[in-house]
Amino acid sequence: MAKKRDANPLPKSAQPATTGFAVGNRVVTRHSSDSAMPEDLWPNVSGVIVDDFNPGLPPQDDYGRTWAISKRWAVALDTGSLVFRNDSDLARES
Repeated sequence: MAKKRDANPLPKSAQPATTGFAVGNRVVTRHSSDSAMPEDLWPNVSGVIVDDFNPGLPPQDDYGRTWAISKRWAVALDTGSLVFRNDSDLARES
């Protein structure tokens, strides 16, 4: 059974910006390389958006599955990891 994600996984001080994002923006997202750590405990990590995989991605319901869902943004984290996120998973770095 899939784990239900928080509606707002980032703290209130780092909620998603309403103006949108673009390649080159500095952002914050939750990330952990510890697969045993629950997502709601992942720390915030800063990084930069390095690619945009199309704002016209279909809604998750249109895929007909719950695994391998496309994400809009590629984010190079300051820790060296490359992660893929949607707008709702990001906040502007302050």
